[in-house]
Amino acid sequence: MDVWFVLAIGTAMMWGSAGIFAKLSTPKIGVYRVALLISIVEAPMYFVAFLYWRESGAISSEEFLLAVSSCVIGVLGYLCFFESIMDGQVSIAGTISAAYPALTVLGALIILSESLTSVQAIGVVAIIGGVVALSYEPNPGSIHAMSRRALIFSLLAFSLWGFWSLTSKMAVDQVGPGNIFGFYVISSLTAPVLYAWFRRVRPGALRGDDPSRRFWLLGGIGLGINVTGTFLYSFALGEGTASLVVPTSSAYPLVTVVLAIALLREKVDKMHLVALGVVVVGLVMIGITL
Repeated sequence: MDVWFVLAIGTAMMWGSAGIFAKLSTPKIGVYRVALLISIVEAPMYFVAFLYWRESGAISSEEFLLAVSSCVIGVLGYLCFFESIMDGQVSIAGTISAAYPALTVLGALIILSESLTSVQAIGVVAIIGGVVALSYEPNPGSIHAMSRRALIFSLLAFSLWGFWSLTSKMAVDQVGPGNIFGFYVISSLTAPVLYAWFRRVRPGALRGDDPSRRFWLLGGIGLGINVTGTFLYSFALGEGTASLVVPTSSAYPLVTVVLAIALLREKVDKMHLVALGVVVVGLVMIGITL
């Protein structure tokens, strides 16, 4: 079995299971405490990665600004994801937010003048159609129905991550793949400040009162698993081609859905199950041609 495949499957498992830990802990500790955990857990991990993979070379002020902005946008999308699962199902909210590569491809087509293959075009249409289907609730009165608030935040995460993915590609080309981890240190450390600003833009009740150590631990483990998945993804790209690694790792929403149904007892109707499958297939189709 090829090394890249093991690493890519590990990436999908890590990213997919991180959503389960997030769902278990976030409603208990609140997103504002998750923002603190991002600074405590993710910043040191990214700092170690930066020390290990950093590259020499001058970085202009324009490149610095692009990289910082990209990482900050990515963290804002992360915070929106956590807000979406406060009272929404991670199987649906997580899949909607994970569909962001469709926006990345469209952005590359419009902004970077990149070409769009027929497979990518079908993948983009499939993803957008799947997201629209997931956003529709056939039974609003159901106890498992996704709230409007959860839907709005999952769509915000979808949009922000799409823009982050596009600008991240541009930033990595300019500052180097190793140096980008240093900018993630900056964005991780400023996550609490970003969240404080974010709450002023979209006010709402601060939830998560007096959580136990268990939920703090679950939240920290989830963040650590997510970063570990990012590291595995980087190693996978080093061992195999992007056309193989990307579609394999992009199937991680399927892992989240299976675990959410099996462990969290989330209920997903048939229409949403079909939509979830369409989004995953679309993600793989986009990745095949990258």
